Amino acid sequence: MSTPIDQRHAELLAGVDIFANLDRLALAKLAAHIDWVEIADNEEIAREGGPGDTLYVVSSGTFGVYVSTDAGLAEKQVSSLGPGDPFGEMALLTNAPRSATVRAHGPCEVLRLERARFLALLRENPEVALSVAATLSQRLHAAQSGWEAVDAHPRSGVEKPAPAVHTAPAPLRWHLSTTGIVYLASLGILLLGWFVPPPEGLSPGGWRALMTLSAAVPVLAVGAIPDGVLALLIATVWVVGGVVPVAEAFSGFASTSWVLVVSVYLVGSAVASSGLLFRLVLWTLTHTGGGFTGRVLSLGITGLLLGPAAPNATGRISMMAPALNELAEGLGYAPQSRPAAGLAMAALAGFGQMTAITLTSSTTAVLVFAVLPESIRVETSWLGWMLYGAVFNLTVFAGLMATIVVMYRPRVADTRDSDRAFNALALQRVLLGQLSRHEKWSMLVVVLLLLGFASQPLHGIHPAWISVGALAALGAVGVITENTFRMVNWSFIVLFGVLASMATVFTTSGVGTWITGLAAHAAQGTAGNPLLFLLLTTGVCFAITLVLRWQAAAPLATIALAPVASAAGINPVVVGIVAVVACSTFFMPYQSTIYLALYHGTGGNLFTHSQARPVAIAFGLATLLAVIVSVPYWRALGLIY
Repeated sequence: MSTPIDQRHAELLAGVDIFANLDRLALAKLAAHIDWVEIADNEEIAREGGPGDTLYVVSSGTFGVYVSTDAGLAEKQVSSLGPGDPFGEMALLTNAPRSATVRAHGPCEVLRLERARFLALLRENPEVALSVAATLSQRLHAAQSGWEAVDAHPRSGVEKPAPAVHTAPAPLRWHLSTTGIVYLASLGILLLGWFVPPPEGLSPGGWRALMTLSAAVPVLAVGAIPDGVLALLIATVWVVGGVVPVAEAFSGFASTSWVLVVSVYLVGSAVASSGLLFRLVLWTLTHTGGGFTGRVLSLGITGLLLGPAAPNATGRISMMAPALNELAEGLGYAPQSRPAAGLAMAALAGFGQMTAITLTSSTTAVLVFAVLPESIRVETSWLGWMLYGAVFNLTVFAGLMATIVVMYRPRVADTRDSDRAFNALALQRVLLGQLSRHEKWSMLVVVLLLLGFASQPLHGIHPAWISVGALAALGAVGVITENTFRMVNWSFIVLFGVLASMATVFTTSGVGTWITGLAAHAAQGTAGNPLLFLLLTTGVCFAITLVLRWQAAAPLATIALAPVASAAGINPVVVGIVAVVACSTFFMPYQSTIYLALYHGTGGNLFTHSQARPVAIAFGLATLLAVIVSVPYWRALGLIY
């Protein structure tokens, strides 16, 4: 059993000179990558000529430092190490072979930081890299002599790599790469919009708008071009191609949705940089049992409970995303490992995808409710909506949670053992210390922000302007700085602005009316079978989101299908609930701004698009299953008659 972590261990880590310039938050993040290891008497933790891939700091006991003599037939001790002494610092950056052997003199304990984890920390926190580089540069000359040169300069006795064998270069052959195929496919789709007549009922401008977006789908799917660049290209083609004026092509940047996303992103980044989110994550980890399953359920259920108070799903995810990296680090989950991806998917399920659990769980649910017939709105209360969708929403949620627990459960290689994870968490809490001034201000502003969201029905102020107010408050007290703006993923922000413009573009060009007309026509043949009608409604919603943002697709689908549902003996509120959920699918990354906010909010560190695909598929299947399960329930409530 490892020694319990206390203040002494925190001081030990803070005393390592290469970390001397790090603040308490950076040190706490660094501690997530630290292991505390017991070393037996006479055990070697470094062998001369071996790989230099780890930093050690002596916590207790004494080590001897030995170098080879007489052509490697003997060795002599050249130094000794005691508590607080580090060795292997240069290994973190150079990965050069060891030039000495380090052996324990009696039982010892060391702090261990592996190079792979350290480099992952540098990628996620550039300020750590700058601090370490500054310190290492100051002691470069000292590292060239004595035992401190162990990792910087291998001795002549170390075996040199064999000389490279030069072979004749292979003849150059032209071949079409996957990216090239994608570009050709996109160009072909785009040309169809200009040289093929539009379908009946769709104007030439609408056909070009639709085919421009369709041409972008393959590129978005493989990530061949940065999202922000591709988004600007789409809008440019709309303008240059004469589909819509420039003001309409970029109208999303003047929308409250865009203002909300930008301001919430900045608030989330500022709160994360203050250390408050990191502290809350540590508290959650400390008080959550049940291992990986318990943590997944805790994240999901927390998101469900927060939903009614923060009705913008993209905003909720944007605020939560920065903390997920710290959550994975605190548990010792490697970036893009199964459990790291699982935690992100649990947050997506609870904070993002459950958009219809209550009327105020998403602004889209409110919008869908607003387009229902007035008679339906009068008889449907906040509690009524929650009751009507209870079985449907809980089935979707249960399906997602089961998928995540089964498919993303950690393997042994994905995480450290429980003792070491507990010690790392304890060390992080000690390093953070008491709440800082910035943390206190961040906590107050976040509480007021959530209260402002929850009380919107009373004051009528849009969440975007409430978020801007929170942004101004954090700026006034110094929590937001110029560096906060550099932390925002502006590529995603540009993409979101163009996606937000699509509702205007498709309305002006007639694409929205044409698509909803097709959906209503297809659904008329199933009017005598409520289950088939609702399954088709779900499929139509899946299809619409390939070309429309879910915030626009859900109300459009409700408008088109509600009259057909009424004629078929189905209460339109059922169509509205199904549309809100089904239209938030993310089979392709670009379909969902919720999903994109999570992916870019975590910097792409926790999971890849391919790792998220099983959850996307599970979400679609769970939605279909929820329809099947809910039909008898809706009949019992009199919503299907």
